[in-house]
Amino acid sequence: MTAAPVPWRVVDSELVVADRWIRLRADDCRDAEKSTIAPYYVLEYDDWISVLALDDAGNAVVVEEYRHGAGIVAVGAIGGGVEPGEGPADAALRELREETGYAAGELIELGATWANFGSHTNRVHHFLALGCRSAGEQQLDDSEAITVHLLSPDGLGEHLEQSYHQLTWYKAMEWLGR
Repeated sequence: MTAAPVPWRVVDSELVVADRWIRLRADDCRDAEKSTIAPYYVLEYDDWISVLALDDAGNAVVVEEYRHGAGIVAVGAIGGGVEPGEGPADAALRELREETGYAAGELIELGATWANFGSHTNRVHHFLALGCRSAGEQQLDDSEAITVHLLSPDGLGEHLEQSYHQLTWYKAMEWLGR
């Protein structure tokens, strides 16, 4: 009979790199059998948000931008990081406004999932924003170039290439009864 899984014991940990983009640590671990797992790399991120935004006409407000890790330009839901001291709902409203220039009439929490629980410390908080309306210009970071599109939400999930954006879409469609 196989033993039940138990958490590893961290016997040493070293911060490998820490800057504005990433915190990476290397843990030396021991499992229940006292086997060594080292180094085990862990990415320490603040939580992320993912928002499916719908305007008053029912169109999905999505963003198209370059994603360097994959080397592609892709359409996605509104996404970003939760800043220190900020709640996920506040981050969702802020990112919606910054990336698209839209403000939400209503924000619905759809739950949270782990970004990648094998190597990341953060969760993704999923939201549905309803009654979104243009509230001004985008407020992009210096490194961002984002085009906003209004698309039908029906079938949109098949065109979202980021897994947690797809999950946000599925959760939103379920909430909407579609």
